[in-house]
Amino acid sequence: MEPPHVKSPYQATISASRCQGLIVEINSMIEIAKHGRLQLDFDQYSSLEAASQELAKIASSFAGEVKELVKRRKHTVILEGQKLLSHAESMKSELWATGKLRNKTTFIRNIQLFFRPPEESKLDNPPVRQRKKLTRERSERIRNLTPDGTITWAAAFIPSVWDSNHLSKSTFDFVVEFLDSDHPHRWPAQVYEVLDTLAAEQPLQDSPEFKNFLISVNRSAEDARREDQSVIQQTEPRSYGVPEVHGPAQEVIEMAFLVPPSRLDGLLKLYPPSTSRHSIILTIPIEDRVATVVISIPREDAVRFGYESTLPVIFNSNPLSA
Repeated sequence: MEPPHVKSPYQATISASRCQGLIVEINSMIEIAKHGRLQLDFDQYSSLEAASQELAKIASSFAGEVKELVKRRKHTVILEGQKLLSHAESMKSELWATGKLRNKTTFIRNIQLFFRPPEESKLDNPPVRQRKKLTRERSERIRNLTPDGTITWAAAFIPSVWDSNHLSKSTFDFVVEFLDSDHPHRWPAQVYEVLDTLAAEQPLQDSPEFKNFLISVNRSAEDARREDQSVIQQTEPRSYGVPEVHGPAQEVIEMAFLVPPSRLDGLLKLYPPSTSRHSIILTIPIEDRVATVVISIPREDAVRFGYESTLPVIFNSNPLSA
C-alpha cells in the first residue's frame, strides 16, 4: 500500500529551491546590516532586533522539523510502514467481508492496553520502567486517532508488533500518520458487542477515556449511516435486467459486491467513473474484472472496498458461449 501522494499547498512552498531563495535573501539582509548605513530610530531598531531573534527561533525549529521528517521517510521505515498498512487494510477487508474479528483476543487485549496501559511500579528495573513509559505514550497516540483508526489498529496488530522493543519510533509514527481515516465507518455488529462488553467490565468499566471513546464510536457509526442514507436518497431508483450480451463475452456473474458510500470515494480515486456514481459492483470472471455501469476494476479492489452481496446470480443461457 502506497502512502497517499496528495499534493498539499505546503509542497509548493517547502522545497530546497524555496529554502535556497530565502537563504540568499537573508544573507543579503545580513550584508546590509553589517556594512550598510541604516538610518533608523530607536523603535525601528528594537523591532528589527526582535524580528531577527524570532527568525532565528523559526530557523532552528524548521531545521528540527526537517530532520524529523527525514527520519520518518527513510527507505526502510517506508517499506516496513507500508507492509503494516497493507496488513491493516487486508484485515479491514476481511472484517467487513466476514463480519467477524480475525482474532477477538488480540482486539480485546489491544483495547485494554490503549485505555489501561501498564502503570509504573517501584519494583520495576530501569529497562522495564522505560518500556512501560513508551507503551503508555504509544497507547495515548493510538487512542487519540479517530475512533475508526483506533479500532483498525486494535484489530490489525498484536501488541508485540507495536511494542517499542520491536517497532521503531519512526515506523510507528509513519503508520500512525497514514492509518487514520477521515471517513466514518459502520463496523460489523461483533465490534460494537465487544466494545459494549468491555465497557461493562473491569478494567475499563470506570475509565472516562473509554466512555468518551464509545461515544465517539457511536457518533462515527451514526455519521456513516446518515451519509449512506443521504446517498441512497439522492440516487434515482433503477431496474436491472439481464444485459443483452452476445457471443463469448456473455458469462456467469459469480458474485456481487456492495460498496458503501463511505468507501466509494477511495475506490473512485483509483478508478474514476465515466458517468454518475453507482454502488453495485459485479465480478465478471471472463476477464477476472469487476464491473458496473460506470467503472471496471480488479477483483482484489472489490474485496478491499466492498462487501460480498447476496444479489441473484445470473446464469448464461447462450449456447454459443459454452
